[in-house]
Amino acid sequence: MHVDRSQRLVTVTLSGVPSPEDVGWIAEEVRAAILVLGPDAGRHRTLYDVRGVHVLPQATADFVLKNFADTEMSVWARRLAFVASTMLTRMQIRRIVEVRPGAMLFETVEEARAWLLGAP
Repeated sequence: MHVDRSQRLVTVTLSGVPSPEDVGWIAEEVRAAILVLGPDAGRHRTLYDVRGVHVLPQATADFVLKNFADTEMSVWARRLAFVASTMLTRMQIRRIVEVRPGAMLFETVEEARAWLLGAP
């Protein structure tokens, strides 16, 4: 995980086959990273690079979808960009994009960063 305070950008890189428990711990780490931004928390952008995740087990996909659909979280990013490489992971991420306002799916990190940083 990387936090670029000057750009208000949090980058999360995931790989492997995460379980719901793994995702819970990752979510806590992301929240802690966001809080490092201080008053910019909630005005930041988050890039999820999941090219290293080839599939999410169904329980994990359901857990992730439920969490991203909860837009009442005060520290959620204004914009979320996801980069996924496999067809299955892209299909799973599309479900998140459908329920989470401000979320988009991209093929490359460069495209995702350009979209995130081009937003006000």
